[in-house]
Amino acid sequence: MEGTILPQLPWNNALLFPIVSEPSLVSPFWLSNTMYGETVVFVQNVDRPAEAQLLFKPDRIVRVTDAAGTTDYLEGIDYAIVGAAGRMSLPEASRIGTLSEAELSAGDVDRVRERTICVTYDHTSDAGAWSPSVEGGPLPLVSDRLQRKQDLTICVLGDSISEGYDSSGFHSVMPHAPAYAQLVASAFEEHHGARVTLHNLAVAGSTAADGIWQAERVRDTNPDLVIVAFGMNDACYAEAPEFLANIQELLRRVRIDAPQAEFVLVSPMLPTPACTWLDHRLFEGYRDALSTITGTGIAFADVTRLWTWLCSRKSPYDLSGNGLNHPNDFGHRLYAQTILESLRTARRRVSTSDRPRT
Repeated sequence: MEGTILPQLPWNNALLFPIVSEPSLVSPFWLSNTMYGETVVFVQNVDRPAEAQLLFKPDRIVRVTDAAGTTDYLEGIDYAIVGAAGRMSLPEASRIGTLSEAELSAGDVDRVRERTICVTYDHTSDAGAWSPSVEGGPLPLVSDRLQRKQDLTICVLGDSISEGYDSSGFHSVMPHAPAYAQLVASAFEEHHGARVTLHNLAVAGSTAADGIWQAERVRDTNPDLVIVAFGMNDACYAEAPEFLANIQELLRRVRIDAPQAEFVLVSPMLPTPACTWLDHRLFEGYRDALSTITGTGIAFADVTRLWTWLCSRKSPYDLSGNGLNHPNDFGHRLYAQTILESLRTARRRVSTSDRPRT
């Protein structure tokens, strides 16, 4: 998607979100009493029936479909809501399939998507159940351009998650939902009236150390905003100080040739327990390290903290597109919502004295 000027998002999809306009997909879920397309999977258990957990207790189920949005499931026939906590179970004659732990560990994207269910429901959320991080500094230059409705160039550096794995749009399957980078850029165009050019330089398998060597490519895009999102692959080897040093060097090199660029640092989602080759203890350290280098021109989107909270209320497999270390469509929306909220916070922090003088 290098150098692409984004069109309007095609969120007239009458299958998965029949009553949902595009803004509802990027608007913060924590500010709404309707949850759109929350994903769940039913994992086989040896000692108990397969169940799934929603984030909130549903007051009214609006729709339950497969991930593609082509099959509707019926309450009492295909699923049941159990108890007061938002648990879902499968009646004996259910058409909804389950996944074994072995299937989840295999990283079979098609199989996981085939067994992923999307639930849209109304709820009365518990007050204060979730509030986003308030860390990060202001972005005066980006804020000024948006206020003036001037063209904005966004560059993305990251790994396979930022490249788009495992959104349905990336794999060209229904419902063709965009990955988080396009959701963020399109939301900017929609909400601020600025024409956005998105350069996605993310490469699957990359670490923050690899990102350092992309500084020249970033310069060539002449970016106003650089989204930096590493960490998943770094957790194969890098302790937090090494990870942070690589991020700092990346920022330094970008600033040499693109001094006008501002940044949003994105801490990574958490892998599932099946992702055994990563050191899971490192992710909190990455998150804490990134938070220490925010300030004017550097905002922070704390996806790690959000994922930690989500996984305290539901299964991490519900959020994964491959059962391992990539988000599904719902997960990409959560990324986008967190990044957009961090940018909204950054804009609110821009005082009159911070704004560029003309």
